[in-house]
Amino acid sequence: MAAPAGEIPQLTADQKSHAFVCCAGQDKDFADGIVAAVQAHGFICTTEKDFVAGVEVKDNILKAVSEARRTILILSKNFIKSEFGKFEMLQAIRNSYKHSRQTVVHVLVDIKDEEIPTELSTVTGIDARGRSKEDVVKHVVAVLMAPDVPMTAAISGFVDSTAHGLAWSYYYGYLKLILPGFIDRVKRSEYWQDEVNKRRIVPKLFILLPESCFCWPTLTDNDSKIQKAGHLEEFTANRSGNICRSYRNSVYKVQGDDGEEYYFVAEYATPLLSLYEMSEGKIAGLDNTQKKIQRQLFQHVLGQILSHSQAEPCKNAYYLLPYDDVMPDGSNKYPISELITKAIKEELGK
Repeated sequence: MAAPAGEIPQLTADQKSHAFVCCAGQDKDFADGIVAAVQAHGFICTTEKDFVAGVEVKDNILKAVSEARRTILILSKNFIKSEFGKFEMLQAIRNSYKHSRQTVVHVLVDIKDEEIPTELSTVTGIDARGRSKEDVVKHVVAVLMAPDVPMTAAISGFVDSTAHGLAWSYYYGYLKLILPGFIDRVKRSEYWQDEVNKRRIVPKLFILLPESCFCWPTLTDNDSKIQKAGHLEEFTANRSGNICRSYRNSVYKVQGDDGEEYYFVAEYATPLLSLYEMSEGKIAGLDNTQKKIQRQLFQHVLGQILSHSQAEPCKNAYYLLPYDDVMPDGSNKYPISELITKAIKEELGK
């Protein structure tokens, strides 16, 4: 196969490949064919086959994206429905912002133009629909040969620092304080002391992680099927000059489809509301795509923190509930009562 005209771009010291190729599992044969043909031209490509065994998939993705000169997304119906596909897309865009240059390329396989995620509206695309493999490979090679294109809208350092800072602050400033004694406070509450209710309450804090980052003032405002039931006992701590700062968690109740009333303690991850307000205001300069990137990264980092051995006192006292709350009518009135009831029943073994 003929070599591309000109010299293949040299990789920098922190780059290990010319392209990290992402695809859904159902599209591996198509992707593997493209990768093999591109590698025959002399380019270095990585795929999930190069992931390190024993390392979390999302950590492998972050590493592969950060070490690639370009990230190629095989954009299919399967890909846009995939959780990992969404994560790969957002982290690839994040990498572009980080380096202030366009690093993302998408290859359209079987989706319509109107199905292309809005986050990719300004991203270089290669239309593979109805084209021969040789023609698609020719366009991919041309993109890999092309010089870097600057991104003038990037905010230096912003993309990497925000989600990490919010996740660590949420842990050290809140979760590390309330989770260690949370189970005991539930078991001392009236809801646990009542033998009937005891079978219908989970001694965990349900942490809600809405995709839009919008957090309602109360869960009842979000879903009228959820009602306020009371609160757990208050506890206090001296914190940053605030003597006897008080902490108190609200208890809600919801009726399941089995007619039973279930009790639970839940709240939104408050840093997400900060992300939402940053994207709505004009000071931070956080656009919707950046917000989505930070939302995904926040959930990932928070999960890593809480699963760390040093966070052992928090173990078994929380339940992370991520969900896409954007409804067809554009509102955020997602029926969280269904989501929470399902989670409660799973925890209670029903």
